[in-house]
Amino acid sequence: MINKEAYQKNRRYMAWCALIVMAVVTIVVLIFPERMAAADSIIMMMYGSLSALVGAYFGFAKAIKPTK
Repeated sequence: MINKEAYQKNRRYMAWCALIVMAVVTIVVLIFPERMAAADSIIMMMYGSLSALVGAYFGFAKAIKPTK
C-alpha cells in the first residue's frame, strides 16, 4: 500500500525543485547570455517540460482538493 502522505510530500518537493531549477537557469541566462546561446533549444525544452510538471501538480492538486 502506498503511503499517501509521503507520496504527496515527495510530489510537492518535486514541484518545488522544478521551480527552483527554472529560477536558477533564468538567472544564469540573464547573467551569461553569450554562454547559454549554444544551449538555447535544450533550455527551451527544459522550461516546457518543467512548467508542464509544475502546472500538472498544482492543477491536479486543485482539481482533486474538495471545495468548501
